[in-house]
This record gives sequence, structure tokens and C-alpha cells, in this order.
Amino acid sequence: MQIKRYEAVSTSEAMKKIKTDLGPDAVVLSTRKLKGGIEVFAAREGFGLETGQGELVEYGALSLLKTELDQVKALIQDVKRERDVCVELAELKETVGVLVDVLGVRREKSLPPVLSKIYHHLTSVGISKERTCVLLEEVKGSCPPDALGDYHRMMGVVEDTIRKSITPSYRKPKRRRLVAFVGPAGEGKTTTLAKVAARSLFGEKRSVGVITTDTYRIGGAEQLKIYTDIMDVPMEIASEREGFERVLRTFSDRDVILIDTPGKGPRGEGYAPGLKGCCSADIPLEMNLVLSMTSSRESIMDAVRGSGADYDNIIFTKLDDARKYGVMYDVVDSVGKPVSYIANGQNVPRDLMEMDPAGLARLIVENGTH
Repeated sequence: MQIKRYEAVSTSEAMKKIKTDLGPDAVVLSTRKLKGGIEVFAAREGFGLETGQGELVEYGALSLLKTELDQVKALIQDVKRERDVCVELAELKETVGVLVDVLGVRREKSLPPVLSKIYHHLTSVGISKERTCVLLEEVKGSCPPDALGDYHRMMGVVEDTIRKSITPSYRKPKRRRLVAFVGPAGEGKTTTLAKVAARSLFGEKRSVGVITTDTYRIGGAEQLKIYTDIMDVPMEIASEREGFERVLRTFSDRDVILIDTPGKGPRGEGYAPGLKGCCSADIPLEMNLVLSMTSSRESIMDAVRGSGADYDNIIFTKLDDARKYGVMYDVVDSVGKPVSYIANGQNVPRDLMEMDPAGLARLIVENGTH
């Protein structure tokens, strides 16, 4: 194979030289910009090396090969660095986890017997060890001295402390006309929407319209259509802004419009900018982040962090299938968002409850056993 190096002002000029020297079957191996022009390596079948203008010297081929090898080596180094960073992050996460466990155990061992028992109970129902330790510090500071040895009285103080921590972030949501349900896939958004629709329609005697923007999930719109047909509620599909605005005009006579959205992962873009951009200023939009209690703690917290501050309320679903409720306290304590509903079954509309701070605190502490 003959390989030749060319310098030219432009690509077209280089191609003319290549076709003249090497013929129409020549193959361009690489191109590189130079000051005032370009450098091109081209080849054709055959043997030998040529010199002169358009010369190919042996170092040209070797230089090309070396350049390619250097690029491969650089890519390998980049991959190795990324892998090393991932390994270091994993090791750091493990170290932090061990540290938290050690601190928790040390604190727990230094606690009076009753507080130690409470520590085990709170962590067993799913409250993180970090928050349990902080919670017990508050309890120790607020508990009457004569109650420190009474498990039941101290559990009452724990429950009251949790209630107080929820109170600042809990508010009864203002009744807004446009209500959206967002969150990861499989959290129960569609079923929850159907429950809210039935409650609004039959319990509050409000006219309801339903919009779905979920055109990605197979069968998603069909499932929602079954619910709306049973309730005799109109449903429209709107996958683009123009369609969304058209449907809003169609539902101009409705008291409340409920919006189902496609599931997104924690790193997906927030929902609010897209939906709010479709709504005029005189139609306030309420965003509800739907979280399934059957998801792992890591998945729930990722969904909360990944959603930013776009949402107004939290709805916890699938409590009937969950074993631990403590993660609810971790969520509301970390983000300071109100809990508008909890859903504890598939029955529409019965398995949907509004929860005040006292009820939510009791549910967390007792883990739904009563």
C-alpha cells in the first residue's frame, strides 16, 4: 500500500492532488488542520515510497500510526480515571456508611436503657440512624425527668417531637384548578389521579377534566381511560404544548383539571418548567410528587432530590405493600414539603387519605400497626 502526505489550502485542492497522484481509488486516511491549510494522508494499493511534493516518507505512516495510538492511550487513561473516581466514590460512600453506623451504635450504647429500646424501634420502622440520633437528642432535652424510665411516655414524646417537626412544612393544599401528578415510573401516579378525580367528583361535587401527557408508556392512556369512562369524566391526550393549550380551552368549564405525566428518573428534567410554560398566569398549577413506599430508600431520596423544588406536595402510595414507614419522616424532615395524601390500596376512591401532622407522626411511629 502506498501512503502519501499532502498539504493544501483546502479540502477540494487536496482531493485533486490525491486523485491526480493516486488515482480515483485512493482512500483518505486522515485529515488535520494546519495554519493556513490542511494536512491529508491518503493511500492506494501498491508498494514503495515516493518523495517530492505530495511526498510520503516512511515517518509519515509511522507518525500517523503513533498519533492514532496516542489517541487510544488517552482514551484508555480517561476511562481508567473515571473508573478510579467511581471506585473512590464507592469507597467513600462505604466509609461514611460505616462511620454513621459506628456513631449510631456508640450513641445507642451510651443511651439509657429506655432510649436504647426506642432507638432500636425507630430504626426498625425505617427511620435512618442519623435522624434517629438527632431525634433522640431532642427527646432527651424535652422529656420530663420523671418520664425518662417510662417507655410508653417517652414514645409519646417521640411522636410529639415528630409531629412538631412536620408542622412547619405541613399545610392543607390550596384548591387549585390545575393539578399535576409527577414522579418516577411505577409509583402509582395514574391510580392516584383516578382516586383524586373520584373524590373531587363525588365527594366535593366538582366537575373534572383529565389530561394525560404520558404517550410513552404502553397502555398508560388506556388504563386511565378505563377509570374516566367509569366516572363519566372527559379525558384528552396532549403530548405537545399546542395540544395542551387546546385541551385547556376545551376544559374551560371544568372546576378542576387533573394531569397525568410520564414517569421520569431522578436525573430527568423537572416537570414544572414544561407544564407551567403551557399555563397562563391565571391558572395556578399544583404539582404533586408521587412516591411509592415499596421503592428503596435510595430510590425515594433520589427522586426527591432529582425533582428539585418543582413540586408543591408529596403523595405517598402503596403503603399497603410496604413493611416500613419511617422513610416518610426522612423525606418530610429533609425537604420541608407538605404531604397532601397517602394511598394504602388499589381501591378507587376509597384507599386515599388526607393526613394531618399528628396522624402522620402516629403512622410513622407505630408503623401502621394501629
